[in-house]
Amino acid sequence: MPRHAKILSTGMYLPEKTETNEELGKRIGFDVDAWLRPRTGITLRHLSAPDEGTSDMAAKAAQQTLEKANMKPEDLDLIILATDTPDYVSPPTSSVIQYKLGAKNAGCFDINAACADPTIALAIASQHIMTDPAINNVLITGSYGMTKWLDWEDKMLCMLFSDGAGAAVLSLSNEPSYITSKIIADGSYYDCYGIYIGTARPLTLNVVQEKKHYLRFHESGHRYPADINLSHWPKLIRDTTEKAGYKVEDLDMVLMTQVNVNTIKDTMKELGLPLTKTHWIMDKFGYCGSACVLMALHDALEQGKIKKGDLVCFLTSGVGFVMSSALFRWV
Repeated sequence: MPRHAKILSTGMYLPEKTETNEELGKRIGFDVDAWLRPRTGITLRHLSAPDEGTSDMAAKAAQQTLEKANMKPEDLDLIILATDTPDYVSPPTSSVIQYKLGAKNAGCFDINAACADPTIALAIASQHIMTDPAINNVLITGSYGMTKWLDWEDKMLCMLFSDGAGAAVLSLSNEPSYITSKIIADGSYYDCYGIYIGTARPLTLNVVQEKKHYLRFHESGHRYPADINLSHWPKLIRDTTEKAGYKVEDLDMVLMTQVNVNTIKDTMKELGLPLTKTHWIMDKFGYCGSACVLMALHDALEQGKIKKGDLVCFLTSGVGFVMSSALFRWV
């Protein structure tokens, strides 16, 4: 019998502390709301506590997901963490999550494709279930703690980001659900912005003093075109649906990276799809990077926007750049 993979349950977690655009504006001396809201739709951000790491947020989202699935941590065969803000460079943060959950039977690993990685994790989890008879239940979690890496004097970057986690359990299914996925990249954009510390730039006293260990625009001055997402998202969605033998108009829900509501609206217009076939959360939760699409999925499900039989497309993009799509039939 063929093996299929489906998304069984979802969950999310948001840190308790919030900061509105107005509150942040007073703190940094800039009219954040006037600049940010019309451009992105973002109105606030969640800030993880000083002692709250990526693994803590991931574990809390995972616990909610497991409860909804009526599963115990011991039922998990694999844990995949999708993030570019890990607890540590090494060891992998997924091992910390495995320990905090008590998922003693689960293997684990991290992936990092910046904010593109939750969609990649959905595909990898599905492919493991479909090809390995020993893997039936996979937890994926996208967890994001970027506010720990912000220079609050850098007004253009510090406004965007929020912390949080989303999670999903994927399980063996009798019905086809995961259909296909696609990844594209253009590494010529690696030197636009990021957290540029590591083997290519070891952490030294000078690096810290110059604040180069924070999220920064690269010294090269290379910048993304303003339409970098809009110029790629519609084609990637079209390519993915065509790859699976569908048309764009067959889609019932499209969930995209939650950084700019205007880009989401423009993408749907370019595709000829109504806004009722998408969902956004940045106005409520801020931009949660590696977590945001899983959070949007959870929120859309909570609002009853996805039903059995729907064709759902995920699309995420991250710096570098890497962009990824995945197509599921909701079962």
